Amino acid sequence: MSTEATGPRLHAIYAPIAADLDRLDEFLGREFHSIEPFICQLLTHIARFRGKQIRPALLLLVARLTGGEVTDDQLKIAAVIELIHTATLVHDDILDDAALRRNVETIHRRWGERAGVLLGDYIYSRAFSLSTEVEGMAAVLSATTHTICEGELLQIGNRFRPEIGEEVYFEIIRKKTAILYAVACYLGGVLSGADEEDAARLRSFGMDLGMAFQIIDDCLDYSGDESVVGKSLGTDLHQGKMTLPLILLRESLDREGAKALLESFHGPMTSSLESRIATQVRERGALREANRRAQSFIESSRSAIAGLDPRLRESLEMVADYVLRRQR
Repeated sequence: MSTEATGPRLHAIYAPIAADLDRLDEFLGREFHSIEPFICQLLTHIARFRGKQIRPALLLLVARLTGGEVTDDQLKIAAVIELIHTATLVHDDILDDAALRRNVETIHRRWGERAGVLLGDYIYSRAFSLSTEVEGMAAVLSATTHTICEGELLQIGNRFRPEIGEEVYFEIIRKKTAILYAVACYLGGVLSGADEEDAARLRSFGMDLGMAFQIIDDCLDYSGDESVVGKSLGTDLHQGKMTLPLILLRESLDREGAKALLESFHGPMTSSLESRIATQVRERGALREANRRAQSFIESSRSAIAGLDPRLRESLEMVADYVLRRQR
C-alpha cells in the first residue's frame, strides 16, 4: 500500500470547497481559451497539466472557513495563483528539458522552446491583468512572481556547484516554491477579513508547507515512479541541481567519498554516473533524512496555526498531512 493511501485523500480535504473548485474550473476554462487557433491549441493542451490545485485550494479553504461564502474576488485571486503556478511549470519544463508533465507531453517538446517561453509569458501577463481587478492584489502578486523568478535564477546560478550547503538550498526553495503557498494562505485570510496576526500565522503555515512540498518533490526525483508521479524524473542530477537529498549524501560520505562526489560534477554527467550517485542517495539514508526534514517543516506549519479556528486548523492540517505522504 502506498503511503499516500494511508493519509487523507484530496476529495475529503476539498469537501468544504467542492462547489468553489467547480467555479474555479469554469473560470480557468474561460481563461484557457483564445480566438487565435494556435494559442487556443496551446492553452487547451496545457489545461491538461492542471492537477491537485493545492495552491488555489488553500486560498479557497481559508476563505470558506474564515469568511463563509467565497466571493468573486477571492475566486479571481485563486485563479491568478493557479495561472502563476501554471506559467512556472511551462518555464520549468524548458529549464529541465522535461518530456512529461502529468503524463502529458510538455509544451516545448511538442511545439519547441520558443512556443514554451512565450506561452509562459502569455499566462503570466493574463495573471497580472486579472490581479489588477482586485484592489491591492497586483502589488502582492507581482512581488511574489518576482521572488519566484529570483529563486529560479538562484538555482540556475548554483547548478553544478556541489559545494553549496543547506542554507543556499533552503533559500532557493523558499523563493521558487514556498512563497506561492505562503501567499495563497495569506491572501485567503486577508480577503476574508482576517486580522494581521491571523494572516501572518496563515502565511507562516503556507511557507513551511511549501518548504516541505519541495523537499518531498526533490526526494521523488530519486525515489518516485515516473508513471505514478506523472512527470519526468531524474532531471535534478542531470541538470546539476544540488537538492537536499544530494547535499545530505555528500555530508554522509567520508572525506574521500565526498571528494569523489564533488569531482564527479566537474566532468560529463553520464548515465552510469547518474545511476551510481542516485543509488548512493537511496542506500546511504539521504532520502530518509530529507523526509525527516520535511516532517520538521510540517510540524512547524502546524504550530503556526495553533491559535486559529479549530475547523480551519483541522482542514489545513489535513493538507499538511497529504503533502507529507504524497507520492506524486
